[in-house]
This record gives sequence, structure tokens and C-alpha cells, in this order.
Amino acid sequence: MNAEKETKMDFHGGNIYKIFREKNIKEILDYSSNINPYGIPESLKKRITENLEILERYPDPDYIELRQKLAHLNKVDMSNIILGNGATEIIFLFMKVINPKKILIAAPTFGEYERAVKAMKRVENSSILGNSDKKKDDENSCGKQKIKIEYFELKENDDFKLNIHNLKNELEKKYDLLIMCNPNNPTGKFLKLDETEEILKECNKYNTKLFIDEAFIDFLKDGMKESIINAKENKQNLFVTRAFTKFFAIPGLRLGYGIYFDKKFEKGISEKKEPWSVNNIAEMAGLTVLDDTEYIEKTLKWITEEKTYVYEKLNEISGIKVYETEVNFIAGKIDEKLFSEGLNVKILREKMLEQGILIRDASNFKFLDERFFRLAIKNRKNNDRVIETLKKIFDDFI
Repeated sequence: MNAEKETKMDFHGGNIYKIFREKNIKEILDYSSNINPYGIPESLKKRITENLEILERYPDPDYIELRQKLAHLNKVDMSNIILGNGATEIIFLFMKVINPKKILIAAPTFGEYERAVKAMKRVENSSILGNSDKKKDDENSCGKQKIKIEYFELKENDDFKLNIHNLKNELEKKYDLLIMCNPNNPTGKFLKLDETEEILKECNKYNTKLFIDEAFIDFLKDGMKESIINAKENKQNLFVTRAFTKFFAIPGLRLGYGIYFDKKFEKGISEKKEPWSVNNIAEMAGLTVLDDTEYIEKTLKWITEEKTYVYEKLNEISGIKVYETEVNFIAGKIDEKLFSEGLNVKILREKMLEQGILIRDASNFKFLDERFFRLAIKNRKNNDRVIETLKKIFDDFI
């Protein structure tokens, strides 16, 4: 990914404001961001409107009440929990305190991991690692002190599933940090506890820190049971982030949290963490939504049914290849024939925009190209609209 590409493309879905400005429109069906279609829980709306006076007070700088609740949920000590202004703040914070010099990122994946490392402005170069091939990639050279970022490719031939055997071989090179997204964004693939624990065990062998982003794990029925947090293996090298944003449909509030286990990082986290980065309303939101079992249960029922429906319907469209997903988004690819005839993701995105639908151009994910896109999974009515629009575009192009 080169610097020019980074400046021209968004790292996130959901940038509807840019579309509004560029296209001079006021409404759009946003399938680029993976937000729960049930919207803000009614329990939270009620709680906010009844407690607006808390805006007159400073937040608790230690966020004791919410951290206690999260500690109980995850069966860890409260001292293991750190709150942030979205999970992204915690990602950047963890990179600062871990201070790695040699990093391995399993990719394609969320672009903020690379940005968090580059924010230290010490990146020297980058290599691309697959299951067997390796080649130099100097596009990440941007710093003074030497840091090396390398990538372990989640290959399309493996259905984007991480090859643990080959990863273990790669870890023999003794990295300071391994970064993973589980469930993976943008592929929707998920490694279960026995698999991530095997990876953690291998990391411990070389004293490699393991960072796992579990931002979408709540969308899996047994997600919390399968979280790496439940590993019996020594967790001193483990760092995990989670988000309230996606599952509880509150991206505007910005609330996420991190879990870590090595007490020696406590001082560094305290020194580098921005004060009061989580406001009173966001903390109250966290306390409220975690108790909303009705909302949680109906969401899990919806995604279990709808992800299968969307996968099957998209598979019926000639010219599209889709990949099975465990979560609330799905990755797709324009087939080789149509791509060779001129249909790429930028054209597809523009044609969808003409119909009032925004999809995620996935070509700026590492190892993906202009054949790839990502779609959110939302309610049946809107899913059908997106599916029918895609079908018409592909049928017309064929």
C-alpha cells in the first residue's frame, strides 16, 4: 500500500460525509460500515434522555463502574481493563507501550494497525510474507529508528483462513509483536479458541507479544466463549481490543476497551493514555447496553439467519464470488472475466452510488486488488435492495 493510495482511499467504511459533499446528496444507504441495523438500543435512548445532567460533571477519570462490569464479563481483574475513545485509541496506545521493533501483521486486515505502528515514525521497511514466498516492499519506509513491518498473507487459495502451521514457522524468526484481527476484517473468518491459543503458545515460546482485535466477536453466538481471553496458556504476552461501536450501533459515541495481563505495562499505559478520553454519556452507554439482553439476543438471532441468506443470494449472481462469513459483513470479488472486460470495484462502487448505496471498496486492504469489495449485512429489506441492485449491474455488464 503506497502513500498515494493511502491519501486517496479511506481506511474505514462509513465516511458518508465525504460522499454527501462530493455527490451533493443528503441520503444514502450505507453498506460500507458494519453497524447493527437495529440501531441504538431503546434502553440506551431512555437512559440518556433521563440523565442529561451528567454532562454537567467531569467523567470519573478511572471509569471504575464500567471497568468493574467489563472485568466481571471477561472474568479478569479490573486492573486488566483499559477504556478508550473507541477501540482505535487502544490500538494506538498498545503500540506505544509495547514499542515493538519487528512486527508481523496477518493480512488482509484493518489498516489502523499499520498506521498505529507508523505513528511512532520509526518504520524502516516492509516485507511481504506468504506461505512460501517473500519479497521486499519498501513502501513503508518512513522513519529514523529502525522498525520492520512484515506481513503474513491470508491466502485466497486457503479461503483467507490463517494457516497456523506456516505461521508457526514464520514466528521462528522471533518477532516482537504479532498483530491479528479475529474475526478478520474484511474476510469475516474466525479462529476458535483452540486455534488462537495454539498461536499464543507459539508466541510465548519466543516472547513475542500477541495483539488480537476482537471488535466483531460479539456477532458470533459463542464469540465470548471462543475469545482468546479464555485461554489457559500464559497470557502475559497477550493484548486484546474490543468495541461497543458495531454491535450496539453507537459509532458516534466512540467507546472501546483493551485487556492486557502484564502488570509491567501498567505504568506506561497510565503515562501515555489521554485523560478523560471517554465521556460520561459513553461510559453510561457501556453500562446500559451490556445489560440489554433482549437487544443482544435479537441481534444474534438476526445475524445467524441473515448472514446465510445474504451469502446464498449473492452466490446466485453471475460474475460475483463471495466468501462465507461468521459476522455482519461479507467480502466479495468480481470474477476474472468481467474484470478483464473492464469492471472493477471503483466502477462498481460508482454504479451502486448512482442507486443510493455505498459499498466498501476493499482494494486498499493489503493483498487485495480492484476486484474486491465488502458489504455490510443489515435488515432483510435493505439486503434485498442491495442484492437486486448488484444483480442488475452485473447482468447489464454481462
